[in-house]
Amino acid sequence: MFIRFNFKFWSMIWHMGSANLAIFALIVINSWAISYLEKLPFGDALYFAAITGLTIGYGDIVVKTPAGRILAVLIGFIGILFSGLVIAIAVRALRETVEELEKRV
Repeated sequence: MFIRFNFKFWSMIWHMGSANLAIFALIVINSWAISYLEKLPFGDALYFAAITGLTIGYGDIVVKTPAGRILAVLIGFIGILFSGLVIAIAVRALRETVEELEKRV
């Protein structure tokens, strides 16, 4: 069951490639903007965007400018949308896997 689910999940992720690419591009672009506005190295800004996007928010890197705060909120919303998309894909893959297994029985 796990192998079947895994195959379905990754094939659905692959078919959503343009949406995933757009979300990833938004995170990278916002990282660049955070890096520019907050005078952070790009790696730190990318780390900040990833942690903020996953809604973890350790607090080790904090934005100080109003524009940086607006971008941080935007990154948070993008992360919530991306997380929701991945969860929806996982639920659909699991549902299809269970339906296939029920047909066999």
